[in-house]
Amino acid sequence: MAENAKFGYVYDEGMLLHRCNYDSTMLECPQRIQIIYERLLRDGLLIDAQKIQSRKAEDWELLLNHPQELIDSLEDLNLDEECEEFCRGYELLWLCPQSVDAARIAVGSTIDMLKANINGLIGNGFAIIRPPGHHSYSNQPQAYCIFNTTAIVAKYAVEKLHLKRVLIIDIDYHCGNGTYQSLKNDNRFLFINFHAYHYGASWPFDSEYDYDSSATNHISIPLNAAMNNEFDYMAALYIIVMPLAKEFAPELVLISAGFDAAYCDQIVELDSFGQAIKAHGYGHIARLLDEHWPNKVLAILEGGYLPESYAECASQLTRGLQGASLPNIAHQKSLNTCMVETIWSGLCHHSKRWESAAVMLSRLQQQQMHNNLPIYAPPSERVFVGRKFRLIWNRIKEFRVARTRGWIQLEEATASNGSKYNDAVNRINAYIMEYDYTSQRDDLNEETFIKRMLWTPSSASEAFLLSAPATLYFYNAMEQCLNDDTSKYLIVDMATLNGVQRNISS
Repeated sequence: MAENAKFGYVYDEGMLLHRCNYDSTMLECPQRIQIIYERLLRDGLLIDAQKIQSRKAEDWELLLNHPQELIDSLEDLNLDEECEEFCRGYELLWLCPQSVDAARIAVGSTIDMLKANINGLIGNGFAIIRPPGHHSYSNQPQAYCIFNTTAIVAKYAVEKLHLKRVLIIDIDYHCGNGTYQSLKNDNRFLFINFHAYHYGASWPFDSEYDYDSSATNHISIPLNAAMNNEFDYMAALYIIVMPLAKEFAPELVLISAGFDAAYCDQIVELDSFGQAIKAHGYGHIARLLDEHWPNKVLAILEGGYLPESYAECASQLTRGLQGASLPNIAHQKSLNTCMVETIWSGLCHHSKRWESAAVMLSRLQQQQMHNNLPIYAPPSERVFVGRKFRLIWNRIKEFRVARTRGWIQLEEATASNGSKYNDAVNRINAYIMEYDYTSQRDDLNEETFIKRMLWTPSSASEAFLLSAPATLYFYNAMEQCLNDDTSKYLIVDMATLNGVQRNISS
């Protein structure tokens, strides 16, 4: 970020009023933004920064991405009981009577951060907002998300401020399916989507989010293995994301900043089936984007659920946005083989449309031949295991029998004296202690990663073995639920679902 450009940010305590009054175990809780804001203050990262005046979005702004029917339905919810009943027809959604006001503040304030950037009042910025939004689209609020702030801001930029091209990079653990559906095939936008996939065993159980998405403006980076770290993510950025992004030539960059892909995030990493970006990895992602599009990078908070993790991630992301020094990323001899496979397959798919992908693919294939290795070809048949799960979840929504409480049972992990919690905090503190600010390495570049992209005869087997544990973990959790008439898992309550189906058939 240029030295004379003020850093901008959004924060308003009105968003703390969004809370689940009928289930106190929800991981998306008011304290998330409060903890992040206080951490940035404590680190001195908001000194001389420009706080954006908060406001609620008006209907016409929400209508850029959502129908009036949804807005009116949400406004009509006046009691907790009405909120919970409404949520039975959606996936992983909770609400309270104050939720729509909090969501309006999130959207309206972030739009004004965008306008401040376009008008030159601020450079880069960070919207510390909730509820998150990247799963929501049209009349489908879901998965903690009500209005899709990122999609609305992107559309506002092109439709109201007359920008021609907006790049969106989603680095949340979960698929940005709402942003995808909101912007699908609109080539004013390029959507980069890092997300857990596990061959469709991971929500939202849809093959549309594999590497060969049919959408013309979607670059999907599906993660089939767990524990991809910051070095693996940077490989994908340098080899496939940045070449295509530079060819796209955006006038604005939006980051859907989800910190649940971080090392030790409590929602899944405690069982070693999450991802493993250390906090400074988020900083390097932000800095890389700012280096190419200075003062045009706005981050918008999405997920992240372990306070010790997401506070550190937010601090490092902000340092990257501000051009401050960052700890070095440790170099590895090799990359996660599943990430290598995803990058290769993505390049093969996108080379049909993107010249930069074709150029990079040619370089990698020449490297294969130079090393007497066969050229890479994507698997002849794709693996997808989520079809049955998607059908069941659709049926649950149709019958309006979604469970609204007790989705994730992590009592030990969320208790401050629990052994899993303490183990996670200790691991986070351990890597923070190893931060190296003393020598700023500048050797992260395409060549760093190209030489690690060799695809050998054993690579496919290695990728399969790496993907198996997490894929089976998520697959078996859903499969066991469906095979037990009394089981409950996430939104699924088999006894209730089977009862409704029997009543319909009788």
